Amino acid sequence: MTSGPTCRCLLCRVEKELASELASLTQQYDVLLNSATNGLRDCPSPFHLLSHLKATHADPSSDDLYRNLLAVRAACPQLVEILMILAFLPVLHGTIRRIAKANSHLARADITQQALSVFLQVLRSSQLQGRQSHFVFAITRLVKRQLFEWAGREGAAHGQATREELRIAVPLHHDDLLERHALLRHFLHRCVANELLADGELDLLVQINLDGNTGHEVAESNCLTSNAVRQRMKRLVAKLRRAAGNT
Repeated sequence: MTSGPTCRCLLCRVEKELASELASLTQQYDVLLNSATNGLRDCPSPFHLLSHLKATHADPSSDDLYRNLLAVRAACPQLVEILMILAFLPVLHGTIRRIAKANSHLARADITQQALSVFLQVLRSSQLQGRQSHFVFAITRLVKRQLFEWAGREGAAHGQATREELRIAVPLHHDDLLERHALLRHFLHRCVANELLADGELDLLVQINLDGNTGHEVAESNCLTSNAVRQRMKRLVAKLRRAAGNT
């Protein structure tokens, strides 16, 4: 039997190197567990914890894991950052592909290096300090926003943008669209506050309708089929129409 295609991109090579490094950090992981509480102690190895992070990536239950993990980052910063990068690889992969497709003047290796740099900056940023929920949503939003803004600046430095680059860049700066997004976010969070939507449903709607993820990217990052994501979106849209009609 022939094996499936193997991705040889820089990010996948980085993944292999980080996984190998993670296997050598068992002593540091023991230190982390000694300073941790709650769910982290249920994971006997860093790979068990990584599996839990991936399995609950878009689920509200992931908040406890990420909150505890970020709380002990000072004890083992290298280990925590490796775990976070590996957990968010599908998000990084999808974003890098979109930017590379729309920006022919940018080398994919440069985009990858910038993505990893931005991701680490976001992890160390004040925006995550004190956050108690929606870690996956917040990190994904910040990383994507900064990467697309960087790509826009690089495009300006290289001359006139292509039609595809303009198509992606314009929504980032269009005041009317930003206002509509703000109103939509307010409506969605009001639905959550009134228990019309669950946190996981909110995350899915924001990822697809506001952050520009495709159904395929969401399916890939959550171990689902594209059809399952489409069907779930249809049900959520119908629920939102009913909610809007009652407000």
